[in-house]
Amino acid sequence: MKGKKGSALWVVFVLIISFLITKFTGDDGPKIPELVDDEMAVVYVDTGNSDSIVIHFPDGRTMLIDAGKPDDFQAISDVLGSFNEDTIDYAVITHQHDDHIGSFPDILENYTVKTVYMPESPISNPQTEESMDLIEWLDIPLIEIKQGVTVCDGEIRAEFLSPMYETYGDKNDYSGVLYLTYGDRSFLFMGDATTDVENDLLSKGIVPHADVLKIGHHGSKGSTSKNFLNAVNPDYAVITTGNNDYGHPHKRVTDLLNAKGIPTYRSDNHGDVTVITDGDSLNIITER
Repeated sequence: MKGKKGSALWVVFVLIISFLITKFTGDDGPKIPELVDDEMAVVYVDTGNSDSIVIHFPDGRTMLIDAGKPDDFQAISDVLGSFNEDTIDYAVITHQHDDHIGSFPDILENYTVKTVYMPESPISNPQTEESMDLIEWLDIPLIEIKQGVTVCDGEIRAEFLSPMYETYGDKNDYSGVLYLTYGDRSFLFMGDATTDVENDLLSKGIVPHADVLKIGHHGSKGSTSKNFLNAVNPDYAVITTGNNDYGHPHKRVTDLLNAKGIPTYRSDNHGDVTVITDGDSLNIITER
């Protein structure tokens, strides 16, 4: 009897400790409120110094922009799970570096992906090869990202502004730059595009205003020029970053954002950053 009593006490102790860990670490999934009928959520997932963004449309469609690093599947899956989502209507891989395509093979194996958008580029790695094999095996339509390619059109519109050339000196410049609008609200996703792409967009006069700007290349010193930031004139900025050896985000970029008085959200400081809009109002919620 004494042994059984001790075992029972041990089980109770473990349950109490588990409860306290959950309660005080907040380890209970992303803090995303329930959406009303006309609300869209844009979640910049905290995957460290990598990119993954989940967009849940008012009509239930889902867009995934990038899939983080190879070990980021669970973080992305947690966000998708908060919307009870098992289907991804539009999967956008801005470019094939492994901090953007890393978990995409796991996404393809665990979710119904209807269409994939990806640029042609010379970037090669195991994650890209596995993704391409799965796309072919699952017979998923694959659309090449180019300037002018439209992902969706209507109340919510998403169009690629770049790449506009077939070859680039910097492989980051193959990044798909995506502009998304819903009603009066707008979002610009820069991938890892550098100031060279920014200058191309400026020279062609196709830099739109965006309420929310996803800063290019995790805030590296080679992206986000003053002229480009002035042209976009965002109300808010998001930097997807974490522990890294590259100096992301660079002081020049953060100083520029501060000088312009642009409220900036960083995944290393704020965790998941969720923007909710009904096409008119805009609300930003952070995980921490």
